[in-house]
Amino acid sequence: VTAAQVVQLLQDEGYRAQIDTDGVGDPMVRSATDGVNFSIYFYGCERGRCASIQYSTAFDTKGMTYAQINQWNTEHRFGRAYLDDEMDPFLEMDLDLERGATTELIAESLATWSLLVPEFKTYIGF
Repeated sequence: VTAAQVVQLLQDEGYRAQIDTDGVGDPMVRSATDGVNFSIYFYGCERGRCASIQYSTAFDTKGMTYAQINQWNTEHRFGRAYLDDEMDPFLEMDLDLERGATTELIAESLATWSLLVPEFKTYIGF
């Protein structure tokens, strides 16, 4: 998939979307859902086409525990969570596209992500 294709899909679904570049020079898309900014990172990129994407968002909140994050991960098959060194929670979800993908598959992953973000936001009390 290309970043431009992902941007087009996001925009077709009514999301704002902007192409950017991550810290290692790979494409990145910035967007938002439920008032939460998120990024889509691209991996395994060759000649502009990338083999996988990762949805990612972080929350600046204090007071989360490893037990709370582990509970989230135990109860949710999609959308893994972790804490950074400041105990701020992150939510991420990967999509492997190496053998190809349809627009519908990517749209479905976006729909899943858009359900997870508000649920996670409520879970962490944000």
